[in-house]
Amino acid sequence: MHLGILVVFIAILFGGCATKDVVLSVDNKIDDLSLSQRAVMYISDNGEIVKKDFSLKLKQEYLDKYFSIWDKSFSPASKDAMFWGLSSKRGFGESKRYHNDGFLDEIRMNVDLDSYPSRNDYAIMVKTANVRVLPTDKPRFSSRDGYPFDRWQNSLIFAFTPIRVVHQDITKEWVLIQSAFVSGWVKFDEVAKISKKDMQSFIRSRDFVVPVRDKIPLYYKDRFVAQARIGMLFQKINNKIYGYYRNADGLAVRIPLSYNVKLFSDFPLPFTQSNIANIADSLNLENYGWGGMYENRDCSAFIRDILMNVGIFLPRNSLAQVNAGKSSPYSTYVPLPKDNDEKIALIRKFALPFRTILWLKGHIMLYIGEYNNQPIVMHDVWGVQSSEGLNILGGISITTLTPGNEQNGINPPSSLLDRIEAMNIIVK
Repeated sequence: MHLGILVVFIAILFGGCATKDVVLSVDNKIDDLSLSQRAVMYISDNGEIVKKDFSLKLKQEYLDKYFSIWDKSFSPASKDAMFWGLSSKRGFGESKRYHNDGFLDEIRMNVDLDSYPSRNDYAIMVKTANVRVLPTDKPRFSSRDGYPFDRWQNSLIFAFTPIRVVHQDITKEWVLIQSAFVSGWVKFDEVAKISKKDMQSFIRSRDFVVPVRDKIPLYYKDRFVAQARIGMLFQKINNKIYGYYRNADGLAVRIPLSYNVKLFSDFPLPFTQSNIANIADSLNLENYGWGGMYENRDCSAFIRDILMNVGIFLPRNSLAQVNAGKSSPYSTYVPLPKDNDEKIALIRKFALPFRTILWLKGHIMLYIGEYNNQPIVMHDVWGVQSSEGLNILGGISITTLTPGNEQNGINPPSSLLDRIEAMNIIVK
């Protein structure tokens, strides 16, 4: 069946996946493909991928990186790394009109660049929050119709994540934070300073749990506190899990959270295809979220969060995620040739289902196996554009690397396969 060549735009922001849109061609709608859209349908090995003792090693390495932001040796990032957004050109705001110079000048003044770093606080997130490139809620779109790609939306950071507060803006409404995987601006009331006692208790704890379903409401004395999200880590003490709230003095207060034990599992889960597939499938109905917009996920956040559950620590950016294979003692970085036949041959020979990520500029995907002798991937995408207009996909899809017929039409856009440059084979 031929429905005409569509163009899929996959775009993830700086700090998420990329600063540019990725284009590929398809000859029918993703949701009409014959491929099953459930990852569990492609499991080829239900057994344990890694031994228990190695899983414990992954756990310790994950925790070491997760809490590294509280190390005494910490030093804040450079001005260039933290304030790159100040070089942003005028873009379009929510009114679809250009930002005026006065608006941009006010932001530049408010960041108080000369006094950076003005703070060095051990802290913790007390709310799930948008991490912004600059201290403003206002968007910056590259074009008048650039929604949803707000270039000042950097990432989403979950509640109860360890952070350092390194700076604040002149208004004191915004603080600049660093975590183990992302940096940017959040509102002052979304963070709280943590006591040395609570910090050490968190770091030294050996028992942690993770949610196995997304968006589980958590309560303290029947009051809503936060949602448990796939990718979050909870401290467990004497069969209770803990979170934090901010008191009137801006200090973090540790509190026990009421939770459904059946919806959580000890961290990490056994490293199996079925565990990774089930976690991925639990997010299947979630909408796409550029840089975590609306508390949704983009391509790299999807990859990071599902692999976190089995003890794999990945950076937030897609390029950094694939490059992790160069430095990790248990992963392998494999550059891929330009020739598509050679590329497919290498992927089929070396890629391991549910633990290999494939990278192209601006996008990252999880390799999950083969269908009709063709590699297939699970990835988070925004939508498709055809001659009839935009067809919103806006979520997680399972596709081949050539989901369309690139032979149709004149000079069709490049496929995913054409653009893939490298892969990271995790726990080889």
